This record gives sequence, C-alpha cells and structure tokens, in this order.
Amino acid sequence: MRIVPSRVEYLDLVKRSNRVPVCGEKFIPNLSPHLLYRELYKDCSDSFLLESGKGPEDTSRYSFMGASNSSSIKIQGNNAFVQSGDVSDAVDPMEALGRLNFDDDIKQANYLPHFWGGWVGVIGYELVGLFENLPERKSDDLEIPDLYMVQVDHLLVYDHKEETLKVVVSHESGEGLEDYNTIVSEIQKSWNQIEQFIDSIQKTSKSILSSPITFSGNNGSHKNGLQSDMTRDEYIKSVRKAKKYIEEGDIYQANLSQRFTTAYEGDPFDLYLDLRSVNPSPFSGFLKFQDFAIVSSSPERLVKVDNYNVETRPIAGTRPRSPDPVKDQSLSTELLLNEKERAEHLMLVDLERNDLGRICKTGSVHVSDLMFLEQYSHVSHIVSNITGELLPEVSVRDILRAVFPGGTITGCPKVRCMEIIGELEPVSRGPYCGSFGYIGFSRNMDLNIIIRSILLKEGKAYFNVGAGIVADSCPEKEYLETLDKAAAMIQVLSEPIKESL
Repeated sequence: MRIVPSRVEYLDLVKRSNRVPVCGEKFIPNLSPHLLYRELYKDCSDSFLLESGKGPEDTSRYSFMGASNSSSIKIQGNNAFVQSGDVSDAVDPMEALGRLNFDDDIKQANYLPHFWGGWVGVIGYELVGLFENLPERKSDDLEIPDLYMVQVDHLLVYDHKEETLKVVVSHESGEGLEDYNTIVSEIQKSWNQIEQFIDSIQKTSKSILSSPITFSGNNGSHKNGLQSDMTRDEYIKSVRKAKKYIEEGDIYQANLSQRFTTAYEGDPFDLYLDLRSVNPSPFSGFLKFQDFAIVSSSPERLVKVDNYNVETRPIAGTRPRSPDPVKDQSLSTELLLNEKERAEHLMLVDLERNDLGRICKTGSVHVSDLMFLEQYSHVSHIVSNITGELLPEVSVRDILRAVFPGGTITGCPKVRCMEIIGELEPVSRGPYCGSFGYIGFSRNMDLNIIIRSILLKEGKAYFNVGAGIVADSCPEKEYLETLDKAAAMIQVLSEPIKESL
C-alpha cells in the first residue's frame, strides 16, 4: 500500500493547514464501486455513493463513497440546525450556509487532485427562497429538508482512469507524528476490511472486479400504479398558460414538470442499481439518510469548483432514442439541427454565462464546448460547457446564490420563471431540480442537478419530469417529452407502458 504524504511531509504540512488528508492507495483494476459500497456502507445511516457512469473522462473519472462523522447541517424553511455529535444548535439559515464555506486555513492537497473530505448531501429546489423573494411555497407534502449536508472525514475514492482505490482520512490536524501514526493505523484497518471482502468474493467464484449491474425488474412491492399530480389535460393546460406568459413578454422559456408517485417497499439500493443499469450517467449517486433516500442517474452538472476554476454544464434539447440505428441517428441529427432546440439551448447558455459572470473575474467566462450530443439509454441531449475564474472573495454561499437552481430547469429569466413554476405546478418540487454532491474543506465542489432521480420515503417513490416550454412549443409534444424523460424511472419502478399514463 502506498501512503501519501510521508511522515516527514505530513509534519511539514500540518504547520500550515488545519487539515491534512492522508491517503492509502492500491492498484485494483476494474473495481465495481457499487459492490464495495454495499458491503461497507449500505446499512449506515447518512451514507453516500457518488458514482461515475457513462460520460467523458472529465465528468466520470472518480467515484466516492463514505458515511457521516456525526456532524451535519440541516435547513428547513426558516429554521436551521448544526449537529456535532450529540449536540444540536439552532442557527440562522444563512449562518448555516456559511458553515459550508471553504476554509482558508485548510490548504489544497496537490497529491489528491479531487474531493478528499468536507460536506456531502442534498440541496432542495426550495432553498432558493433564501436568495430570492418568491411567493410562499406550495404545500410541502414531502417534508424533506431544503438542505441536508453531512460532514465526511473518512472516505473511499476510486480513480477509474488510474484504477486505484484510495482510503482517505482528513481529521483536523493534531499532535504531529502521533496523529500521523493514528491515521495510518485507521487507513490500514479499512484496507484490512476491504481486502477481506475482496478475498471472500473471489473464493466464491464471484468477482468484485468488472461486475456488471443487471436490471432485476420489479424489485419492490408496488401496491399502486404510478400516479401523476397532473392529468394529461392539466399538464397541457399549464403549458398553454406558460405560452401565454411568453406571448405577453413575461418570460422567454419555462420548465414545467409533473410528479409521479407509486408505492415502493423494496430495497432503495437495489433500486439505485436498477436505475443505473438502464440509464448509466456521469452524475449518478445514492444518498441514504435517516428517513429518506435518493437514487439518481442524473446526466447534468450544476457547478464544479477546482481551486478558483468554476464550470457549469447545461443540458437543453431532448429526443427519444430508438432501437433502430438508422432511426436513432435520424433523431439525433434532427435534434442538433432543429432551430427551436438550438435557440432554446443558446438562450440557456447565455443565462448560465450571466450567472457565472456574477462571481467570476471580468472576461474569464467562456463557452469551452458548445452544443455537442450526449446519448443515454432512453434519450439524447444537447450539452454545452461553460467555464470561468472565480473572484478571490467568493464564498460557497455566493456561488449557490449565483447559479442555484440551474437555469435549464427553471427557464429564462430565472426569477420570473420560478414565480410561474410556483403558480402552475401543484406541489413543491423538493429535491427535484435541486442538487446533490460534495463541498470540500478546501476549494473543491461538485454538484449535480437532481433529474432522472427518485426520492424514496415512508414506502413511497416520487420522481418528477419536465419539459422546456417556448413560444412555439406544441403542448401535446411537450407532454410526451416528459414521458420520454420518465422512461428509465418507469422501467425500474413498474412496467414501462407509456400508454397507461
């Protein structure tokens, strides 16, 4: 096992940083992170698996897993609580957000060019109420926190490119050499547990290496069929109302969603594996908290921070996939050439360039990749990538205020669209169109947009799907687009029969 940094390097680093991560790594080719998570963390409350799936290397290189160290931050409406061990303190919500900020007294670890400790969790859509003066939210039947983040100082990282597994410990810096020896012992203890699991799997002629994820079908008990919070006619009526706002000049585009609900009594992690199997995505993940879980195969990044570099990755423009290669190619080509889709995408790229411009140095924001195609199991999307250089004084709270929630799932202009969404959608969105991911102790951060995701709570499963409405939208086609986006979730929760919806 390779340990970094060395004892001598660690003793030097702790003089300048309040936390110095120590990593023990080994070469394990073709590791399947989901199997390791199942063994080590599946039964842990406040645990996570942030797993890279299909996607380019810069979005799918690392997978992370771990559990809380018993510290957490929760915001719900106007209330916030900071938990440390058994002690819980009530604080102002904006102060709670401030606790998530990067610590200037914790230095970057150049030997670990990725997340190595900090906060992991979920940010619900309605958190935006802290930043914008929006109408009172609709009835919150889900009762999910607007923000729930747990602190992580012991985690596993799998590098899919280098095929190395890392055990990382990042406790607050302590007593020099004695502290270093304790951390190394903790890392070795974790590796002993990992290697025992790998040995037991191999002895039973199974493999933790290159293990495929296969779709198991209806792995839960579904007492009721999928039910939407809007009928087809109600959704179409909402689209027409949004088009009316566009005609009157209030907005240029709005994203309207419907929410599906069904009974679900199966294992949440099995559902995650099924969803990941039928729809692998670069921002997949599983979050298990005390009274709810989120399974996600999201293709979209909200924001990534690496030191002072920031990027966002908007997705706008969708077509269904076809099993016929010729028809599939035709659908993809039509998507990229469609004037309506291109205009909508460019408008949202401009919106997100403007969002980054609020927190970046003048002239640093640019579109690094414009309007390329990404294909998933059931749909194809148009994707762009926008980058910038953060101003030195920008905090995590400033970043969230600027970019959250993503413009692709609100519309343009963002605030007016959120007012209209609140009017036209019958219930609060909750986690949908919020984000989950990590915020590091040092300057790294990566949050997805919670789409293609399922919330599990108290024997029920919930998911939303939406469509971007513009002036020349056909309401009936927009409704069908939501069903195309719902296909993967429908498949893993029930029989994928679109006509029954």
